[in-house]
Amino acid sequence: MTMNLMQGKAARFVPIVLGVLALVFAAVAAMFVGKAGDLEISLAEAQASASKAQQDAQAAKKKSDDALKAANAKIAALEADRAEAEKLKLLLASVEPQITPALEAASRVRVGKPDARAAGLVGLGLIGQVAHGTKHEASLQTLDRALAIDPANCAAIHAVNLGGAKKIDVTPECAALLPAPAPAAAPAASPAPAKDAKPADAKPAEAKPAADAKPAAEAKPAAPAAAAAAPAKN
Repeated sequence: MTMNLMQGKAARFVPIVLGVLALVFAAVAAMFVGKAGDLEISLAEAQASASKAQQDAQAAKKKSDDALKAANAKIAALEADRAEAEKLKLLLASVEPQITPALEAASRVRVGKPDARAAGLVGLGLIGQVAHGTKHEASLQTLDRALAIDPANCAAIHAVNLGGAKKIDVTPECAALLPAPAPAAAPAASPAPAKDAKPADAKPAEAKPAADAKPAAEAKPAAPAAAAAAPAKN
């Protein structure tokens, strides 16, 4: 009898226990499913951030590559221009001995205007400066000879000033031949001192003694005394 009762009670508790276990397993499963969902969301966000960072890095790399290519292209263009300028210098240096006699002879002709006679020497001086540098002594001497014939020759004045050996005043008409230099940047304004601040080195104003003003006041009666002396002489 007792065994039957115990078996009956156990049969009633088994479904309850199984139900509780099922609920526990369901709660645990739900918890893991929620965590798995959060992990998937975090993983997706991390993947999106990594993809965006990779795209930004690629864009920055492309931008830097483009800037580097542009800089290299500019350098190559400048190098080509410099090489062409060097070739022109060599060509001018090669023809300089050939044209020098003709230009020298043209400057010695006494007939004609001074500017026309000086033009040959100016051209010869400029060719020498281009071929040998702005400080080329022979070229500067040639330009000085041109200025002796035509002191107002603007090209010769500018060329001599570029040499730096001496400075010649440039007239406004000559200054218009070359572009004006870029204006210098204005210096930063210094902060204004505070109104209430007093300089440390300032000394208090010294009051003048009253005795300094007395001689001037005492000197005034001298005029009436002179006027009184004048009738006495009459």
